[in-house]
Amino acid sequence: MSKLPIDVPKEKLQQVRMNMLRKVQREKRTKKRIFSAAIVSLLCLSFLFSIHVSPTIASQVAKIPGFEALVSAVARDKGIQDIVDNEYYEEINVTKSKNGLSLTLQGVIADHTGLVLFYEADASFDISKLNLEEVQLFQGDEKIEGGGSFNGITKNQTHISSSVEYDFLEHFDYTSKDFKAVFHFTDKDKGNIEITVPFTLQNEIAKEKIFTANQTVNVGGQKFTITQIRRSPLEMALDIEVDEANTMEILSFDDIAVVMQDGEQRKSKSHPSSKNKREGKFTLYLESNYFHDPESLKIIIGAVQAVPKGEDFIEVDFGTKEVLTKPDYFDWDISVTQQDVSVAINNQAERRFLLLTDAVKEDGTELEFKGATVSQDEQYVIETTQFEDYDGKAKIYINYFFNPIGENIELNIPLQ
Repeated sequence: MSKLPIDVPKEKLQQVRMNMLRKVQREKRTKKRIFSAAIVSLLCLSFLFSIHVSPTIASQVAKIPGFEALVSAVARDKGIQDIVDNEYYEEINVTKSKNGLSLTLQGVIADHTGLVLFYEADASFDISKLNLEEVQLFQGDEKIEGGGSFNGITKNQTHISSSVEYDFLEHFDYTSKDFKAVFHFTDKDKGNIEITVPFTLQNEIAKEKIFTANQTVNVGGQKFTITQIRRSPLEMALDIEVDEANTMEILSFDDIAVVMQDGEQRKSKSHPSSKNKREGKFTLYLESNYFHDPESLKIIIGAVQAVPKGEDFIEVDFGTKEVLTKPDYFDWDISVTQQDVSVAINNQAERRFLLLTDAVKEDGTELEFKGATVSQDEQYVIETTQFEDYDGKAKIYINYFFNPIGENIELNIPLQ
């Protein structure tokens, strides 16, 4: 049976905004309370998401000016919906203009693990060829290291509504709440356009909730321990330590999820990989459940991928363009050209990207990763990794290989 078409009440949604705005304006006169139109929009969003609108309706709501970026974030991450519902999203609503381009920083979500900027931009000129190259973030006058992630291409757009996400690898200290974001745009006709938007956070930064778990799991004779669970508004982190006595090198925990009390799942998030995984430590990041306080957490691990210890790397010589050694299980063709290492993976193979991003030189120092590309023909998927200019020998670590030693693992961890 075909689904009935969903009639999205665009006029009613706009009317909700207007009714709320009028109500707030009346309250301003009677109670001398000050609200902005951006807060009115946020109230509308809270109303819409509190009744659990369908993705179809949400996609239509996103077309109403001022809603696009936040609705998109909610669609990607259920933890953002909690942030909206619990009024942790902070309105900024500061507009700056330069060379005919007007940019409004609408709002911010900030905690000790990250910061998300929501913005929109319009121009007096055709912005179909405008590109966002970089967004720098400063706390006071000090630049925060590590660039934010964002969608840099605005092809065929007349209006921009998007976000910039910063993931802090270490606990961020909000000793000062004065910030500025510097947006660097380029345009074919206008050249470089730099817009600086200062803003000050007013709300109290939520404290991280830390629970000591110390739950050990045995998977095919290989042990690991979930040492602690750290929860913040933007993410949930599971800290894991691997048993030194293991005979296999654990490379990955696939498809991690936390099951909520109503059966909803909070899933894994993309995040910079743990730099200390070779030391037997992982941190897994999931959508947040910060605003929920369950008595226990049900954690699902789709699979644990591992290879024999000491066989988690290949060795190449960039000077001679040769492959020196590779593990016995690694039966794909490897080629070395200049500073590139390419692996041809058969299309029929169970695979994900090998993520050959970590490498060391002969002297033990890091070989800098420059980038990676993926191409495909009828028979192979070719993953090519580029490193810094170097003509010596190097050890390149395999960060993922499909070899599950355990699948569909369920854990129940009491939190009280």
